[in-house]
Amino acid sequence: MKKSTKIILFILILIGSIYAFFYKKNLCGIILFLISLFPIFFIFRNEFLLLAFFKIKKKNIKGLKKCLKSIKNPKLQLTKNQIAYYYFLYGIVYSESNIIKSENYMQKALYLGLKFKQNIAIAQLNLAIASLSKGHKKKAEFLLLEAKKKDIHGLLHDQIKIIKNKMKNIGYKNRPNPYFRNKY
Repeated sequence: MKKSTKIILFILILIGSIYAFFYKKNLCGIILFLISLFPIFFIFRNEFLLLAFFKIKKKNIKGLKKCLKSIKNPKLQLTKNQIAYYYFLYGIVYSESNIIKSENYMQKALYLGLKFKQNIAIAQLNLAIASLSKGHKKKAEFLLLEAKKKDIHGLLHDQIKIIKNKMKNIGYKNRPNPYFRNKY
């Protein structure tokens, strides 16, 4: 539902509430006034994003993807901060299957501005994995360092350690042997 539709719905219910107060139906007026606050709440908290966060809490990736697909036009339906979390959640969806798409979504989320440091750390960790898969070791090290700074609760400590160990192994596997002589 668009933001403008939610505002119109709020105005209509509020007019109904005023009408009830005018005809001395106070209980009906109070109930309608309280109901009119729901559309305003859902302007600042999109219902599909709320459902998506519940799905991610239950680790239901298919349900998460379905909730995100319900948002047809994010620029009309969401605020700027909600759009950042929309892209962040899409980055999480594609982090297992398509690391390039995940990287694009995480970059958009960081550009638009994630609110919490833990979410920024998760996004930077995913970007570090994508950089490492492309062979950009320096960029991956920088992003891991930034993710470690943002991870104030230490929830990503193990994942950061695993990626650092993989970075050490990658450096020696891909390096050619300097003592090998070509026949040509």
